Amino acid sequence: MSDLSTVTGIVLTVYPVGENDRRLTILTKERGKMQVFARGSRKVNNSLHAAAQPLVAGEFQVADTRNYVYLNSAEIRDYYPHIKEDLDLIYYSTYFAELAEYFTMEGQDERNILNLLSVTFSAMKKKLVGLPLIRRIFECKILQFSGMGIECFRCLSCGREEDLHSISFRAGGVFCDHCKPRLTLPDLRDLETSVLYVLRYVMSVPLTRLYSFDLTEPVFTEFAWIVKRFMEEHVPHKFRSEAMLNDFS
Repeated sequence: MSDLSTVTGIVLTVYPVGENDRRLTILTKERGKMQVFARGSRKVNNSLHAAAQPLVAGEFQVADTRNYVYLNSAEIRDYYPHIKEDLDLIYYSTYFAELAEYFTMEGQDERNILNLLSVTFSAMKKKLVGLPLIRRIFECKILQFSGMGIECFRCLSCGREEDLHSISFRAGGVFCDHCKPRLTLPDLRDLETSVLYVLRYVMSVPLTRLYSFDLTEPVFTEFAWIVKRFMEEHVPHKFRSEAMLNDFS
């Protein structure tokens, strides 16, 4: 016996199983991250073949059994063709999907990250913002949604909201000029006001406006470096697609 239900989401990754099957990781609105088996989907003429592809969005009817969840049918809403026709976008979208898989959990409410993926893929299509900036904004935002956001609104020591000109990656945020002389953090460094504004914007703006700005080269370089250092400090994981992306870039 099995129970049928419908979930809405995006296929993050696909792995072959046996001769004809695939195992899908789907990030869903209703049930968070799910591992779903699509039987026979490696066959081109199989009814599940089109849905059992990475970066496919839609409604998926799944059957829950005692041990596994199986894909019964799917109604595809978007194949994101603009991504799959551009090598640059393939590398970046694969990296974003791998991050989403890493930071999400089964059975948890992961709608924020699901929506983040959706608006990011849309921004990649519009090409109003460069891909390197999209990457660092995405990393910054997914850290926030995962409970590891950069504290950029108040001093981590005294709570002061003004004169925040220092940042520590290990501590996880900013410090004011009043507290800085007493600190012994080895990685404490100066923070430009312009970069602080960027961090605050990314942390507070609605997702629909997340990719609505561009940066000068010096500000982008500093912002990107800070987000990269936070990722290195707080995410003890090597992403396969990141190595590929770095080699490509």
